[in-house]
Amino acid sequence: MHDTYYNSLVYFSLSIIQDLQQAEDIAIDSLVKLWQIPTRFETTGKLRGYLFTLVRNASLNYLKHLRVKEKTEQVLLTAPQLETLVVESDIMHLIYQEVALLPESYRQIVELLYIEDLSSAEAAAQLGISMDNLRQRKGRALKELKSALLRKGLSEHIFSMLFF
Repeated sequence: MHDTYYNSLVYFSLSIIQDLQQAEDIAIDSLVKLWQIPTRFETTGKLRGYLFTLVRNASLNYLKHLRVKEKTEQVLLTAPQLETLVVESDIMHLIYQEVALLPESYRQIVELLYIEDLSSAEAAAQLGISMDNLRQRKGRALKELKSALLRKGLSEHIFSMLFF
């Protein structure tokens, strides 16, 4: 039985699933299933038809399993991305809360430089202060903000990545 049908079954499965190793496994499994059932076939044509039906169904089930596996992997890949977004959102919420608690002159500088993304010259002009004064206030504002965020559990590394 093996010698008669094996190569044809492998080729048939391979034409469906495009994976030689898996096609060989499906052909062997189908021959084993045939051997395990007590049914007798009236003609070799019916036997052949039954074997090819077994191989076709097993091949299609394999492809179905692959699609489910791929979808699951895609969902699992997006889960860490979602988790990362939630963490980033929490960090940004914490930062905005602490910025709002800064003294007015420090808060304005942090908002202009880091939230509105103005240049130092633009921020100084908008506030009507010198560049030296802006640098001093910026340094003090970041020092105070860093201290508050470290107390809340934000790591120094994350603070440095966000503000430097």
